[in-house]
Amino acid sequence: MITDIIGLNIDSFEIVRTVALTSFAGFTSFLGIYMAKKINFSRRAVLALTSFGAGILIAAAIFEMVVEADKLVGLLVTIIAFVSGAVLFSFLDWLAEKKGGGAGILFGMGMDSIPESLAIGAAVGSMGSAAALAILIGIQNVTEGVASFHEMKESNSPLNKIKNIFIATAIISIIPVIMGLVGLFFMKGMETAIGIILALSAGGIFYMLHYDMIPKAHKEKEWLTTFGAILGFILGFGVSIGMG
Repeated sequence: MITDIIGLNIDSFEIVRTVALTSFAGFTSFLGIYMAKKINFSRRAVLALTSFGAGILIAAAIFEMVVEADKLVGLLVTIIAFVSGAVLFSFLDWLAEKKGGGAGILFGMGMDSIPESLAIGAAVGSMGSAAALAILIGIQNVTEGVASFHEMKESNSPLNKIKNIFIATAIISIIPVIMGLVGLFFMKGMETAIGIILALSAGGIFYMLHYDMIPKAHKEKEWLTTFGAILGFILGFGVSIGMG
């Protein structure tokens, strides 16, 4: 057994739990793309879904990341890690834009999933927190998958071929499972590391929200997209408090 090799006291249930949570968080991006292929979403609907996902991410970042990070590492370290996360994700976003088109979108989706998945795996001993975080990220990834499908189809990248979109997304969807297991095996019980990762992730999410998702969702300044964000936040808040 791998747990014997690395000398950790991790039972099979924890491994299955981590795989289940990170699979839900990761493969919902694939589900979103599949839905976008089967359902002819209007541009207005795509923008509303993007706004809904943004509201969920705001709730997840506040209640499941920043608040939890403050409990684990304190206010000062949380602030430093939060700002560092924003700077790091701005650099990753620059790389994604440099790649351009569908490849850049997929690159961004893959990089976004790493810190959240590590946090889920490392926090798996606290079932409520880990489950709530996975559920919120998973729901948001459905909306991201829908929006990404439409963006990739409109791009000039070779990834605008439907088959290639599905293959690339399926590969990226495996990342949360891998990173979640890394977190479980190597970071379980390391509260300081978990807290820093949560704050880093929250900073990156807030950067992404205000640089990309929110401006994109409100490009046409319609009331429907605003209420999408409100509903998303209410859902995120309810899941976080209900499972906290």
